[in-house]
Amino acid sequence: MLTIDGFKQALRHAQSEIEANKDTLTDLDRAIGDGDHGINMSRGFEAVVAVLDDDYASLGDLSRKVGMTLMSKVGGAAGPLYGSAFVKAAPKFGDATEADFKLVKEALLEASTAIKARGKSEVGQKTMVDVWEPFLSDLSEADDFDAKLDRLVGETEDMIATKGRASYFGENSRGTVDPGALSSSIVLKAIMKEVE
Repeated sequence: MLTIDGFKQALRHAQSEIEANKDTLTDLDRAIGDGDHGINMSRGFEAVVAVLDDDYASLGDLSRKVGMTLMSKVGGAAGPLYGSAFVKAAPKFGDATEADFKLVKEALLEASTAIKARGKSEVGQKTMVDVWEPFLSDLSEADDFDAKLDRLVGETEDMIATKGRASYFGENSRGTVDPGALSSSIVLKAIMKEVE
């Protein structure tokens, strides 16, 4: 069950993991992007942690607040994408104060759809969608969440980017893991850890 406290814990955990991987995310983004993904994600999740001490009546309220915070604090493409994800998941969580596996999956599928719509991206374009959609599409409680996410992140290494800033690198984008895929796996791992 994902409770409000569990959701907060997941976000705190995501923040510490993003902090630990900040340089890696930045290096990956420097190779095929603007080089600011680690810094932007770090700033955004620090802002998220700052709003977690407030009281929230429901998972929906918390998810909406997180989304709005990310939209206003994260620069680059990541802010609108991650922000939309949490904002769109909020109505699915609704007034619930705890969510079972099925509801969490439904909310995250809404988030994934929002990311695709906002980024106008599909699977196979070497973006964060390459983690979100395949991870959630056939997700079951029996899955090893971490292993599945690690595999999906790894698969972006061989892809050629056809979307966003990385697409300017063409063939040269191959051989680098997508930074958005890596940050997505960090966030999703943190949430799934609290659902288990």
